[in-house]
Amino acid sequence: MKKLLFAVVCLGAALNASAEVAAAFDADYLRPVRPIGVDGQPEWNVKSVFFMYPPTFGFARCEGAASYRFTVKDEAGVEQSFVGRSPNDSLAPIWGKLPLSGWMDLRCEALNAQGGVITKIGERSFWKQAPFIQGSYPAAKRSAEETAKLIARYVMNQPIVQANYLSGKPVPAEMVSPSNQVFIAYPSKMGAAVVSAMAKLAAGDTDEAKAARRLAEGAVAKLMSITEPEGRPLAGFPRTYEAHPALVWHPAKVVGNNNGKIMLVYPRAVANAYLDLYEVTKDPELKAAAVRIADRYLELQGEDGSWPLNVWLKDGQSVERNRLVPAHMLGFLERMYALTGDAKYRKAADRAFAYIEKGPLTTWNWEGQFEDVAPTSPYQNLTKHDACDTAMYLVRRFPSDQRRIAQAREIVRFAEDQFVCWERPMHGKQDPRCKLHVWDCDSWRCPAVLEQYNCYVPIDASSAKLIRTYLAMFRATKNPLDLARARALGDAIIRETHDDGYLPTFWMKTCEDWPNCALASAAALVELCREDI
Repeated sequence: MKKLLFAVVCLGAALNASAEVAAAFDADYLRPVRPIGVDGQPEWNVKSVFFMYPPTFGFARCEGAASYRFTVKDEAGVEQSFVGRSPNDSLAPIWGKLPLSGWMDLRCEALNAQGGVITKIGERSFWKQAPFIQGSYPAAKRSAEETAKLIARYVMNQPIVQANYLSGKPVPAEMVSPSNQVFIAYPSKMGAAVVSAMAKLAAGDTDEAKAARRLAEGAVAKLMSITEPEGRPLAGFPRTYEAHPALVWHPAKVVGNNNGKIMLVYPRAVANAYLDLYEVTKDPELKAAAVRIADRYLELQGEDGSWPLNVWLKDGQSVERNRLVPAHMLGFLERMYALTGDAKYRKAADRAFAYIEKGPLTTWNWEGQFEDVAPTSPYQNLTKHDACDTAMYLVRRFPSDQRRIAQAREIVRFAEDQFVCWERPMHGKQDPRCKLHVWDCDSWRCPAVLEQYNCYVPIDASSAKLIRTYLAMFRATKNPLDLARARALGDAIIRETHDDGYLPTFWMKTCEDWPNCALASAAALVELCREDI
């Protein structure tokens, strides 16, 4: 408990916080995330390896058991135990007595009425994640505003970006490399990011604004060129994948396997980008293209309120049983409602939110849905992205509803518990106890945020998503810890950004550049330095 108290003292001193703030931090640290077995909650963490808050597990009840003993052994061999009534009790009674971080080996034993052991009913090994401690992280070397502009300019001036959007021709093979090929392979994702980012720079009459506008308009032309024409089942939707002879390795395989599909995550991103540029240019074609996409979504929306995750270009039919987690659709449909005044978009958003309430908000299956990862069965590839989008929607749509605020807070704690690394985990070593897809652990740079279980490594855009989520929570609740966490992650992005504006996507030895991720980080930094924060 001494280490926990030290963390609380450090946090309170750094924030000039009151005893109430420190006590709240203490209570929050000892509160489990989405307790398994409570109100029928299924075992969402069956694949989980990292925990920042005291976990619960889906151990089965033992016939004849009067109680259950939980014993955790830390890396030094020291054991902490407690007896509970349920095999799903959280580790809260001993969480503060354990080291702040390290590998923990847990066993759960069923006990009879006399306290004797009937049988061992379960065991888990996990890494206990270090909590957030304000003042423990290096300061940034420049401002968030300056860094955001550096990042946008760097992407804007990349030769492959210029060639893709301004030449009107296919990108020459010699310009495509293993480090930048994803920019070619996933045109909707990349094009939408570029249009949105350039729209932010395009206002005004400066040379840079004019160049940004030309690039944005070139990206729109590219997206229009890969949009399904009228008369096709998915008319108005731009394609998700694009083949190129220079693609190699994983992107080449992904595009080859999926080139006849559209993933319904991405037309919405393109429509939002069109609207971002429309706000600057007032070009009616941009608004019309966004409306076409929105209306096509409405046609495809299922009775359950969601959509297929992937659909075939040839007939518009669903590829697999997986349904879209429509968290990102909520903000888009609300934006369409605000833009047009047409209630059909609000109604569609409400149906999508009803799906989320019955789906991941109940089951806690926040499935990772990425264009380069195959759909998975429940709980096999959790991510925080759609979860965080849902939290932000909750606090914006229901700002005075304390039940909704509480739901958002639980989502944020889940995201931090499973995906935020305030310190480098696992001593920087590849450990066989970690069954998730991690690599190059010795080179991880933290604090950072991991992307998904199938890519459980630090990604800059994942830090950006948590920054935006913490800021949304801060605006809703005025909790200073939310702002402190957002600033710590913002400082990390700034430190990672080179003086020329290059921001690595992977905060580790891996070098594969995703421009959409860099631009998402720039947008998060802009939000971080807004005057009303």
